[in-house]
Amino acid sequence: MTQYINQDTALPLILACLALAIAIVETALYLPRVTKVSRAVREQDGRQPDDTLSYPKASIIIYCHGDPDGVATLLPSLLGQDYPAEYEIIVVNDGRDDATEALINSLEDGDTRVYHTYTPRDTRNLSRKKLALTLGIKAAANDAIVHVTSATRVHSPLWLRHMAQPLGDSSTDVVIGYAAVAEDGGNTSRSRDDDRLIDSVHYLSAALSGKAYRGDGNNLAYRRSLFFDMKGFSNSINLHYGDDDIFVADASTPGNTAVAIAHDAQVTAESTNPATDYMYSKLRHAFTAKFSGRRQHSFNGAGSLLLWCWLALSVASIILAPVNPVTIAMTTVSALLLWIPLAIAWNNTAKSLQSRRFLLSVPVFLLWRPIHNFMYMLKSKKIHDAQYAWQSTN
Repeated sequence: MTQYINQDTALPLILACLALAIAIVETALYLPRVTKVSRAVREQDGRQPDDTLSYPKASIIIYCHGDPDGVATLLPSLLGQDYPAEYEIIVVNDGRDDATEALINSLEDGDTRVYHTYTPRDTRNLSRKKLALTLGIKAAANDAIVHVTSATRVHSPLWLRHMAQPLGDSSTDVVIGYAAVAEDGGNTSRSRDDDRLIDSVHYLSAALSGKAYRGDGNNLAYRRSLFFDMKGFSNSINLHYGDDDIFVADASTPGNTAVAIAHDAQVTAESTNPATDYMYSKLRHAFTAKFSGRRQHSFNGAGSLLLWCWLALSVASIILAPVNPVTIAMTTVSALLLWIPLAIAWNNTAKSLQSRRFLLSVPVFLLWRPIHNFMYMLKSKKIHDAQYAWQSTN
């Protein structure tokens, strides 16, 4: 054994030890963030519907921009909710699209729970979506506001129970839900699916830890009174974006935020132009990240950096001592200790969120992701001015 552990092999052994230490640290700190989400889904799935709980009167706000077919598809699932209290549905027609207007007028005649409002076509120097959401919230008759869009697809009649019931507790002001993206056409991209899943797990895990920094406008709820106490979107009024991350980060505290991710609470968001939708989503979140969740983004970035440090140290130790069985054994142990738990955790979490599983590709995506994000951060900087609301009205 001494022939493999001596002064000549000291450096590669030290590097292998450092790689092992990084694997232990990464597993101890980062792994719980992943398992927290799948554990929460299991716990919430185990709860039975309980009509003895306090269910507030709710207002569901549908944001629609030129998508009457989406509204027509979504509304039956909303009108068919098994909800013990009164609720209304407000469709906000952004731009007053004529086809959407005609559809909503016909629906209003058939169901007294459906209302609508609209934003003018010629709105200038404002974020159209924020203006539309503000008008919808002002029109709402109830304090419990639940947000969806015309692209949202609700699959369970118990969805509204999960999203609105937490607001029956006076201490809860924000409810963060989950929306998986369903790409139209069947030719889905594994890289987009996995990147979106990682993003979702990061913000859901942070919210479960009392450090919410982002939500999803396809499945998000908060109090109307909170919205006005926060003066609406005033903290991001000069930006096109921020309604689902900057507002959530500013409004959430460790004690006032709930996370609803039971399978009955999960929805999907249809994407008819997947590549373009994904690109713009990445660009806007790359831009708004500096305004919300900096600590959480830094934590996730540190986790990615540690993975690259582990890889560099492991490769260096093998290159310096390619036939040293001690170095090879230590590197193998650190790889197994790091990647087996991560692969199991990510695949379990993907299953709990009804997403495509990673299988054996976990190392590839976790190592590639920081490079991918850095590229989008650079792209976001190039279109810096276009992120501000005074530049465009589209």
